[in-house]
Amino acid sequence: MGEGLFEGDRKAAWRAFLHAHARMVTRLSADLDEANLVSLGSYDVLVQLSENNGKLRLKELVNRVVLSQPGLSRRVAKMEAERLVERLNDPADGRGVIVHITRTGRAALRKASVAHIAGIEREFTSQISDHEAAVLAAVFARLEAGDHVGEHSGPDGGRDAAADGAVGRAGRDGPPPDAGGPLEGGGGPQQDRGVPLEGGGVPLQDRGVPLQDRGGPQQDGGLPLQNRGVPDRRKAAQGARQRRSATARGQAPRP
Repeated sequence: MGEGLFEGDRKAAWRAFLHAHARMVTRLSADLDEANLVSLGSYDVLVQLSENNGKLRLKELVNRVVLSQPGLSRRVAKMEAERLVERLNDPADGRGVIVHITRTGRAALRKASVAHIAGIEREFTSQISDHEAAVLAAVFARLEAGDHVGEHSGPDGGRDAAADGAVGRAGRDGPPPDAGGPLEGGGGPQQDRGVPLEGGGVPLQDRGVPLQDRGGPQQDGGLPLQNRGVPDRRKAAQGARQRRSATARGQAPRP
């Protein structure tokens, strides 16, 4: 099977992503509607304004909203009528418009965020493990940045050495914002794609991957092999000599 082709697990992952996203967005939107709060599209606009000092040029807002890009001007006009935002003239551009969140808008955002975050926890964050969250955060941060795996290929088509110590953007520049902590040294398990998170600390054999498949024994996160149930031959030989010596002196051998 060709690497990167739209087939097998990659096809299944893409389809599952689309269906899961559509289902979650539908349910999150219903949460706000049923509670008579702002719509999910308006919530999106309010979040973007709140995270950017309360105001953005309309053309900047178009590039930042996640769910409501089509018809954004009409949505902003409706939100202005609801006193959630106000539209101001852009002093740097006579034809430009600045969208500013109002006190009413901030209050509506705070109230809606309680129901919205509860929905996210129900539909998403409680359904995945810490390891899955770290992997998804790294993968989607790289995809969002447009940083493709192929850009790290070496001259022979394989991954180059610089890319082997990272998972895309998260490995080179640190975790994406709000990703819940750095991936490097975070104590989480290493990825099955053969790209270790530095200092992950979880041995590969715990996931059914023998150490010899990675080119010989190694120490994961500084944990020696003998501390993970793999005997040290020198210690075993030394113990045997001690027991023979003790037997010769008529003493009971130590376990």
